[in-house]
This record gives sequence, structure tokens and C-alpha cells, in this order.
Amino acid sequence: MTQPENIYTQGATLGNASAPAFNETMQIGIVVPDVEAAVRKYRDVYGIGGWQIMEIGSENTHNVRLYGRPVEWRSKIAVTMVGSVMWELIQPLDKSDLFGRFLAARGGVGGVHHIAVGTPDFRHVVDEEAARGNEPILSGTFSGVEVHYLDTERDLGVILEIFSGFPDGVQKPGANNQQATD
Repeated sequence: MTQPENIYTQGATLGNASAPAFNETMQIGIVVPDVEAAVRKYRDVYGIGGWQIMEIGSENTHNVRLYGRPVEWRSKIAVTMVGSVMWELIQPLDKSDLFGRFLAARGGVGGVHHIAVGTPDFRHVVDEEAARGNEPILSGTFSGVEVHYLDTERDLGVILEIFSGFPDGVQKPGANNQQATD
């Protein structure tokens, strides 16, 4: 009698790759209606502190595209490390942008929008997704790092974000870089 193949221990690959396409969880992106209120809740109720709050927009982004089209946008975010995973809270400042529509679709409550994963070959994953006909939902350069939100929600139930590296002076998640404020 032959044993069934254990699909849960097989290495995941993209296309014909022989190595896993994604090799670590780096970030969880959570859309919230009010970033300051969310930070207080995470800190005061759940003990998750060390948040850095900032606005991101045209001054620190370049060539931002939504479904391939140039787009202007602005968000207020808060980030902290929980173990080796960065948690990013995103408050949309425009109700009609990607995050604003996500928030509205969930009745203003928000929730997990994307999960960023590490990849040993950023360019290969981008090229493979394009070959499959999947245009990035959102792409651009943020603080000098190329970012792509992959259109994986149909396949995986969540949008995956990949990035080409880390900005100068920013340590990879998991390194001791807790220089944040509440």
C-alpha cells in the first residue's frame, strides 16, 4: 500500500522554481479608521508598544501605480515589531484610494489588508506573476525600496506584498531595531 503524499510538508514554489518563492513573513498590514486610537488600543489593552507614527505620500514615494496607472495617495501609518514581524497600521487619508475603499468595504472597521513576505528572488517573483497575467495591485518605490502588492487574493485569500530590500538605515525585521516611540 502506498502512502498519500503529504502536501503540507512540500516546499512551495512559484512557476517552475526549485526553491520556495516566499521564505519568511515580514509584515502584517492592517487598515484602521484611526491610527492613533488603534495604537492606544494595541498598547493599552494588548501591551504592544514601540509604535512609530508617520505620514507617507509623495515626499517619500516614487512611481506609485495602482493597477498599472500612476496614482497620488497619502496615508498615516504606525509600525512596530512583534517578534520578528513588523505590524503596520494604515489609516487611509482618502476614502477613494486603495486603503479607503478597503476600509469602506468592511463597514469602516478595517482589518488585515496584506501580508508582506520575504523572497529570495524579488525580480523572479515579479516576472513570474507578470507571466501569469497578474499585474501588481500597487507598486512603487517607498524610501528607496521597490514594493509590489501581488494580486494573490483569489489564489491565497490575502494580498501578498514583496519588496526588493530595506531602506538605508533600516534593519531587517527580526533584528533588534526597537527605536520606536508610542
